[in-house]
Amino acid sequence: MGTCNFCGKESELISSVLKICRKCILEKDWKKVHEHLKLVHTSVRQKANLPSLPPKTSKVNLKYECNLCINNCLLSEKDVSYCGLRNMIKDQDGSLPFPTKSIGYMHGYLDRNPTNCCNAWFCPAGTKNGYPEYSDFNGPEYGTYSYAAFLYGCTFNCLFCQNASHKFFSRINMISVDDVAERIFKNPKITCICYFGGTPEAQLPFTINLSQKIIDKISREGQNRKFRVCWEWNGTGDPKLVEKCMEIAIKTGGNIKFDLKTFNERLNIALCGVSNSRTLSNFEFLAKKFFNLRRDPPVLGATTLLVSGYVNHKEVELISKFISSINPDIPYSLLVFHPDYQMKDLPITPKNEALKCLSVAKKYLKNVNLGNKFLLNIF
Repeated sequence: MGTCNFCGKESELISSVLKICRKCILEKDWKKVHEHLKLVHTSVRQKANLPSLPPKTSKVNLKYECNLCINNCLLSEKDVSYCGLRNMIKDQDGSLPFPTKSIGYMHGYLDRNPTNCCNAWFCPAGTKNGYPEYSDFNGPEYGTYSYAAFLYGCTFNCLFCQNASHKFFSRINMISVDDVAERIFKNPKITCICYFGGTPEAQLPFTINLSQKIIDKISREGQNRKFRVCWEWNGTGDPKLVEKCMEIAIKTGGNIKFDLKTFNERLNIALCGVSNSRTLSNFEFLAKKFFNLRRDPPVLGATTLLVSGYVNHKEVELISKFISSINPDIPYSLLVFHPDYQMKDLPITPKNEALKCLSVAKKYLKNVNLGNKFLLNIF
């Protein structure tokens, strides 16, 4: 049971960490609400030894500028980037433990197809979509694997994070692009790679380079092998790199999944610590430019986690209208919330609310899915 510090309301749908209800986030004086939210996120990030805000050092002290995501960190020699991946303090050997296009902080493993990927309901690994151009299977790719590439670091600070382990990494998690490419190339049962996390944006140069090396190896050796490349992200990446990822996804039969966590910017800052302006602009850009270039399988999809008490049918309606204004055929998946990380006190999305969200989304969009239905005993 949480209490809102602004209106005094008590409810199981108010996070005891966030200490503010959805209504007050959206309607109360933003200056006061924002100050409250900054304190909440600062406290959470300190536990993971991460900066409370993206560093913005002066030009005089500037040692490194990172423009890979919306946070645009300006680092002095004492700073750590918002994602935690770029630490200006040198190791004992004098090196900076930066991820680059050649090395990255990643944990990779084999995931049996069809996976529980958010886009599995329309991708070739889980359906007959894309056959025979992008898959050798006229149906789910049983007996094959997806290479699950878990990228450490994130450009958001979601209080409900489902993969919070991305915050905790060390040099032992740093891996060579050549090693990974060779490993995947040598296993013909791997039919796709999916980058997720965390979120890949903070390491897009690494993922782009890795993808290209795998594709080039397969082509150079003349393998008659179909291999797809996919990204799952929060959408805050540099637009030029985001576009490059989409070009690779289209070429290989892969897709990109956007987490449209909210539509209201205030709510995104409350739940995720960062604005969603780049997310929405990147989604709109890619959807308008690329969605109609390949319909089978779709090149793009969106998901929204139905965070109990905060991301409700009203928020889903705004997101659905936004997607529909671009193209009503874009796939959209609603995910039932499971309490995790800092929001363990919130309940699973109430069944009636989840079904209402599904109904609302279907009013505007043609391809809507409800994920994590098992949490509601719906199969």
